[in-house]
Amino acid sequence: MSGNRDRISVIGLDFRFMHIILILGSAFLLYSALGADDESGFVGSGLNLFYLHRYVGLLWGFLILIYGFYAIIRRRKVRILEPLGKPILDQIREGFSVVGKYFLNIRISDGVRSKMGRHNVMASYAFVMLLFGFLLMGVGGLGLILIPAGEENDFWLGMHIAGAGLLVLFVLAHGFAVLNRVNWPLIPAVFFHGKVKKEWAEKSMPGYMADVGGEPRKTNFRRVRKKYKVRYRVIK
Repeated sequence: MSGNRDRISVIGLDFRFMHIILILGSAFLLYSALGADDESGFVGSGLNLFYLHRYVGLLWGFLILIYGFYAIIRRRKVRILEPLGKPILDQIREGFSVVGKYFLNIRISDGVRSKMGRHNVMASYAFVMLLFGFLLMGVGGLGLILIPAGEENDFWLGMHIAGAGLLVLFVLAHGFAVLNRVNWPLIPAVFFHGKVKKEWAEKSMPGYMADVGGEPRKTNFRRVRKKYKVRYRVIK
């Protein structure tokens, strides 16, 4: 029981499920796109891969849209976009601080850290890039499906490939951030139980902790102190 009291939920079950869908879908779509021109593949012939890429891509995109609407309607706010609401100078300071921490292991100042929420501003920028990549990939893919074969296909194919390139770039940036030991406590949370230790959350995302009920230790200390004061008076 004490282990549960020392932890706080930072990732919901719906996001953990969707995260796995995104990983599996991205991996298969990349594989099927590269193997569609080949005569043979793990799933079958190149022609089979071509059609699987098309239909799985449509289903994958539909699931992403549905989850996006669900997340906005259910939560009424998207936490990963919250850092973009900060003043531009605060975003610049936080961005340089995060990059310095990841690449040079430079300590993030208390002033910057105190304003950091569930996600840092660099994660927000990467997410915007991912959304733009999804848009290009989806519109380009629909153009390839709906418009008859012709010269216009080069335009739609180029848009589709550009979107896929942004997706790959996001995966590389995301993987680099995940592999940084600063974020290691989030790995089991993303794939399994969705929780991290409160001590780590208070240091890494104090803005989020304040938003969801913050600084539980100070509250507990007050309660304990008050409790023992009452006992002391009764005994005396």
